[in-house]
Amino acid sequence: MARRLWPSSKRWQRIAAASSAVVILAAAIIILGWDRQPSLQSMGIRPHSIDLMAVVEGEQWQPPAAGGDGFVDVADNGSFALKIDPRTSQITVLDKKSGYLWRSNPSKEQLGKETVQGALLANLESPYILEYVSGSQPRRLVKNSIDSKIEISYTLMGDKGIQASYTYPELHLSFVIQYVLTEHGLEARIPSEGIVESGDNKVFAINLLPFFGGVSKAEEPGYLFVPDGPGGLIYYDRKRPANINSYEFPIYGNDMASLKVSNENRGRREEIGYPVFGLKRGEHAFAAIVKEGQFSASIKAALPGQVSSYHTASANFSYREEYGRRVSGVTDQLVITIQKERTQHDRSLEYRLLSGEAADYVGMAHSYRDYLEENGMLGSPLPQTDNVPIQLSFLGGGTKPKFGGSDYEPATTFDQAEQIVEELMQQGVTNMRLSYQGWQNSGRYDTDERFPVVSELGGNEGAKRFIQSMHEKGFTVYFEDYAAWRNSSASSFDIKSDGIRSIDSTVLQFKQGGIRPYTEFIVNPIKIVQAQKEVIDQLKELGVDGIHYIDGPGDELFSDHNEDAPLTRKETAYYYEALLDYTRKELGGAGVYKGFSYSLQHVDFVQSLPYDWSYDMIIDEMVPFYPIVVHGMIEYTAAPANERNVYDKELLRAIEYGAIPFFGLTYEENRVLKDTDYVFIFSSEYDIWKDRIIEEYGKFNQLASVYHQRIRDHEKLAEGVYATTYEDGTTVQVDYNRNQFEVTKGGAK
Repeated sequence: MARRLWPSSKRWQRIAAASSAVVILAAAIIILGWDRQPSLQSMGIRPHSIDLMAVVEGEQWQPPAAGGDGFVDVADNGSFALKIDPRTSQITVLDKKSGYLWRSNPSKEQLGKETVQGALLANLESPYILEYVSGSQPRRLVKNSIDSKIEISYTLMGDKGIQASYTYPELHLSFVIQYVLTEHGLEARIPSEGIVESGDNKVFAINLLPFFGGVSKAEEPGYLFVPDGPGGLIYYDRKRPANINSYEFPIYGNDMASLKVSNENRGRREEIGYPVFGLKRGEHAFAAIVKEGQFSASIKAALPGQVSSYHTASANFSYREEYGRRVSGVTDQLVITIQKERTQHDRSLEYRLLSGEAADYVGMAHSYRDYLEENGMLGSPLPQTDNVPIQLSFLGGGTKPKFGGSDYEPATTFDQAEQIVEELMQQGVTNMRLSYQGWQNSGRYDTDERFPVVSELGGNEGAKRFIQSMHEKGFTVYFEDYAAWRNSSASSFDIKSDGIRSIDSTVLQFKQGGIRPYTEFIVNPIKIVQAQKEVIDQLKELGVDGIHYIDGPGDELFSDHNEDAPLTRKETAYYYEALLDYTRKELGGAGVYKGFSYSLQHVDFVQSLPYDWSYDMIIDEMVPFYPIVVHGMIEYTAAPANERNVYDKELLRAIEYGAIPFFGLTYEENRVLKDTDYVFIFSSEYDIWKDRIIEEYGKFNQLASVYHQRIRDHEKLAEGVYATTYEDGTTVQVDYNRNQFEVTKGGAK
């Protein structure tokens, strides 16, 4: 899936200039003082720490006689009742309010109808599928709870649940799974402390509860929910090609350091931005939230005939990575290798069990939103407003190469930006969120030479005057910045000492072509956080209201395999969160691109919230799951209007999904951006777009009264016709067939 162009083409379509001698000299000067970067402690940022779940110790539970179905009672909290089959460790959870029984695996009657045999049938009877590797061999082997040599023991967890301990004596391998009832359903956990690898065999991955709630073919109406883009549904009753692929993709996208990403496949998918999947069967459903281990987990969804005869959705927890290791420096031959060390994090899934009117994708979204709010992960509600805000991102300009050096080409000076704002105010556009990119002194977005603000725009003093003028008008001004990728020839960061290292211990780097080839790399997040203090300090002097991070926090997650100071993806997320918090504390606000869920409680707005899908053949319909989760709590946009592929359709989708309007603008014609870092921006000239801006603002402003409200419901009324309903009963009906929408406020026009 191609990335959006403002600003998502930040690196995917770069045609960057080779740095001039002046830039290189400046970088060298900065490097000399690099050791004097501020400490995290001086910024109020504590080092990341790991709190691991406890493994329950105590007397081994001796199960009483089982009933006719082989299950025995384990726990009951008044709302749900948990049972377990001591032989297989299968579980059932009874929703006592609805009377519906959820099963971890197909029933004996269903299994009796199965045609598969051997390992496939055994997997269907197991509450997990364990993948392991032996010694230095990369081949993945599979075990389950039906293995004839397995030893299973149980320990009760008070009156809340049970811990199952699995030991494979011949493999010298063991682990535990804990099942605990909650007020919303069930939580399944795999404590890291419970994994014991005392021989040559190592855990590679565990697919936890792979068949929970699985639906055989089209035995009842419903669908699987997967977190593709804003949300995707896989219906049970649809006909599909026989060779269609199942759905299995990592939460927050592939880890760049795992070497699974190349220049050719970067940015082709809508990466999973939130750790949720779900299943609906008739009047019952669940939303499963990956609580712990989300940074090393994949979401799986399969159709009958792919891995079983059931529709299934689950999480696969990875403990080690597989990668290609180069045999020698003189050949491109790779040897498949398995990571030696296991990722030391707990894994857990919370199943929120739903029924009745809540048993659909809207109910799933509400349950995830509730989870985020209960855990303080969604911030505070938005304020009411009489006029919907519009986000305008001004592009200052960029540097062009010339013989013997380079020149900065201005596209929007501060005075010109103020002129645009005043003209729009005169036309009734009264609520603006302003941001500025291309303000850096270097005229580049992937370097560290930022200050003073480039003189061609007005310099530091021009920036101060512009910001002060906007404040007097009641508008905030953010400056846009980058916190992950750098151009090695034009950065004060050193690619070898500051760049993250791949799983094979080499520096992660991508060589880019074009008229001026260059190499890009990702900077270690701790070093970025430290370096940003000076940036934030100087922006504070200008009066800037916050930083909008175009990359890094919100849309990038990676490991760093530096032997001296390794970082997991979870740790990277932690330091990015800390950077966002520090930015907000010092400047007042922070924004991100895309808005991976880990960033939500740390930001004030999200630019380009996922609103499109990856067009996988297995997915039948796109739904606004993620917008339902965040609306009324966080301000967000779709893609910039001037970069839409199908203008009217994408305008309607932004309205249907509750976004605010967004334009990326220049005062000058686009041709001035030729040969700059921003050559990929095709249409941004204000004079061309001003009428559209005014017209579109009027359309979005019809939704001002629901800006702060939650989305109560969303439904498909007919083919191409959808309705979004808000808390006060206001309904927005969007008709893609007629390219129109209608707002009915509070149930009456």
